[in-house]
Amino acid sequence: MLARQYRLRQPRDINRVYSRGRFGAAGQLQVKTLKTNWPRSRAAIVVSRKVSKKAVTRNRIRRRLAAQLAAAWATVPAGYDIVVSVRTDVSEAETAALRSQLESALAKSGLIRIKS
Repeated sequence: MLARQYRLRQPRDINRVYSRGRFGAAGQLQVKTLKTNWPRSRAAIVVSRKVSKKAVTRNRIRRRLAAQLAAAWATVPAGYDIVVSVRTDVSEAETAALRSQLESALAKSGLIRIKS
């Protein structure tokens, strides 16, 4: 889980990232990133009801993605707002696959570089 100071919480901030951010997608995840003047990066994970009608499933997906994002947080440069959106149900996806999709989407948005 990301610490509270690294979470993007306000709907207006999330909407700003959606409207002006750079896009990157991989598999069932899509990422929008926006350069800011903040001294640290912030992130939000969005799982809509289109993915699953059950709140339990959506929250499980959100927690799994937050754990993967926290594990990769050291590679994220400071000063970015990040919104991770889920396209389809990834509740049954393997952890390694989820992590590789997240890293690939972050790389496609221009935020990080994947080590070969």
